[in-house]
Formats: sequence, C-alpha cells, structure tokens
Amino acid sequence: MQAGTPTPPRRLLRGSEQLSHLVGGRLLVGITFRDAHGTVIRADQFCGRVVEVADGVVVVERDGEQAVLPADAGAYESAPPGRYVLQSTGETVVDPDYLTVWDVQVDP
Repeated sequence: MQAGTPTPPRRLLRGSEQLSHLVGGRLLVGITFRDAHGTVIRADQFCGRVVEVADGVVVVERDGEQAVLPADAGAYESAPPGRYVLQSTGETVVDPDYLTVWDVQVDP
C-alpha cells in the first residue's frame, strides 16, 4: 500500500485473506450501475482471470487491463458449471470458476 493511501476497512482486509483461493481462477463479474433514484444507468459483465487478492481488493485481468473489486468475502461464490451469455456483449463464457455480482450507486 502506498503512503497516503487510506487503509481498507477490516472486513475487506479479512476478505483478502479468505479470498486468496481466487487467484488464478476465472471470475465472472456482473456490475449494475444505478443513479441516485435507483434507475439503471448501465450494466457491465465480463470474465477474467484473478491476478491478485490483497489490501482489501480483488484484481481481475480484463482485456489487457485490470479491474479492481472490493474483497468482500460474501460477494464471491463458486460458479455452477454451465454456459453464461453476457448480455452486454453476447459473449458466451463456459464453466467459469467463480462469480460475483455488484449493484453500485453512482454519485451525481
């Protein structure tokens, strides 16, 4: 962690410890972005390889870039085997290892 960077909440640091098994696995991610009224602004779905779990975050390699998600242990689960069609791209993901879904309220 860099100097001046706030320390993540304890539950996310504990989550980092509990989620270390995700590293190397394929994670299917769904994120819904909502405005202050709860209206869906956009939805994003992707699948990527987990490259790091540390300092309260889960880092996922996504199309050559990194997506950073909170390390909230309750938000990650094993994915049932199967085919998942991403609504945002039409891409089919077969048998990901894990999945997580987030609902984010965007500040105006």
